[in-house]
Amino acid sequence: MSVTSSSAGAELPGGLSPEAEAFVNSVGAATDLPAFVRNVRAIGTVAQNTDARVALLEDAIVQDVALSARMLRIANSVALSTAGPGATIDSIKQAIMLLGYDRVQHLSMASSVFEKLEKDAPSVRELMVESVLAANHSVQLAMAAGYPQPEQAYLCALFRRLGEVLVACYRARQYRAWMQQLLAGAPAHDGAEASVFQFTFEDVGVALAKKWGMPASVIRTMRPYRGASLEGAQLHAITQCSVDVARAMFGAAPASRGVTVDEIRERFTKAIGIDMKTMAECLDPALEEARPTLSSMQVDLRSWLEQRERSVAAARARIDDAHHGVLHRDSSELLTPEALEQEAIARVQERLAPSADDTPRQSKLREVVRELVQNRQQQTATLTVGNVTDATLRAACEAGYERGVLGISSEDFKLIRGRMGIGSGGHDLARNFLLRPAASFGPLGAALQSRTDVFVELTGNDAKTYGRDRLIKELSPSHFALLPLVLEGKLIGCLYFDSTTESIDASPISRQLLSDLRDQLVAAFARHRASVAASTAGATVSAA
Repeated sequence: MSVTSSSAGAELPGGLSPEAEAFVNSVGAATDLPAFVRNVRAIGTVAQNTDARVALLEDAIVQDVALSARMLRIANSVALSTAGPGATIDSIKQAIMLLGYDRVQHLSMASSVFEKLEKDAPSVRELMVESVLAANHSVQLAMAAGYPQPEQAYLCALFRRLGEVLVACYRARQYRAWMQQLLAGAPAHDGAEASVFQFTFEDVGVALAKKWGMPASVIRTMRPYRGASLEGAQLHAITQCSVDVARAMFGAAPASRGVTVDEIRERFTKAIGIDMKTMAECLDPALEEARPTLSSMQVDLRSWLEQRERSVAAARARIDDAHHGVLHRDSSELLTPEALEQEAIARVQERLAPSADDTPRQSKLREVVRELVQNRQQQTATLTVGNVTDATLRAACEAGYERGVLGISSEDFKLIRGRMGIGSGGHDLARNFLLRPAASFGPLGAALQSRTDVFVELTGNDAKTYGRDRLIKELSPSHFALLPLVLEGKLIGCLYFDSTTESIDASPISRQLLSDLRDQLVAAFARHRASVAASTAGATVSAA
């Protein structure tokens, strides 16, 4: 049963809790949304008009220069692959004729929304990719069911979780804490978030959708489908089914643990009007149709799915290890930043007790992590970014890597350059180290984009996958590790280690300890940032 905002606090006459009203007002006034709103209104209006001509869609797209350029790039890419060299698309009208009206409409809507909201927050990016997959699944279900307006099904599924996307974007820290609770087993049903945020994602999503004049069908289907709908049961069921399947198959935290995709499909067969076999057959073409849209967002679907699977498995394994028989708290409790910090320390300390089964290298790694964690807990003066970086790089060399480097993100977070190297050739590695956190720049870029730890021995399939990466081709290692540094939703840099020998300790224990070292480095960056912010605030107060 969905928890409404009335359970979270006193509601205003408009039906929103004070917390929801404050969120809606702050996001509605955000300076980076006007272009997004224009695209939603213009293209959404075209989508509602089944008799709309190509000219209407063309006019809606050309209002946004960046969006027009993106459409032309996509169309020219398709023209090159189908008609060969020399085929050129130089107008939006030609692009629409080549790609098809519905496809351009979908691409333009998804691309414009994604571009305006990403803000380099990984949670937002994951939600948007998931929403695009749900939208393409929805349109396939609609066509299979004979629904007369499949483009409406696309838009409804694309925006079904708009409220959650906006919360992840504008309440990034609080949303990350919420996701941690879901991965730890907290209730994930629609509305459960009200106990944390004092409003539901749907409440704020619907309010903002109304504020921005989005299509009525989109607004109505943003609420859960419960067997009846003012918009019509079929469209609402298609929307809900596609979103639930996408969440179960591709989400970082499934809506309900233990619920299978077949069980989700079975709930909607009657309302949608197709059998489960037909539903299942809709998935493959949906994934295929999502590729060009995601490609326009610089997301390679195959790499994203692979990285996401590894990331989710690793995250859940860590949480299971940390919480097994140790931590038991009310899952609805949202911890303060200070409490989260102490819990993070407690979790890693559980793993740091000496083990008789440790190899000498594992024992040394464990000792380094334990010392850093103790300094972090005691907030000693030695816990500086420089000291922790040095300790981390040296510990990796103790694990058998020949060299390592700390890479730091540029101010716009679109480039990572080497800053500090260690080991044989470490200075040259730091000087030449350059990565872009985007799937279009290869497997390492995709790993950084999805914030995934990577430990690779270049043999078999891994050699095929990572051997084509520009940096790996240049460095020619036999083993390497890549560990993203993420602070408050931002990719602030990464750690890279490699070796050309076979002396790497690649055991799960050593990998976990290296990840723990990375976490201590991120904590040192966080402490430095907090110190700078406090000094700045103090200087401002003194000046006043």
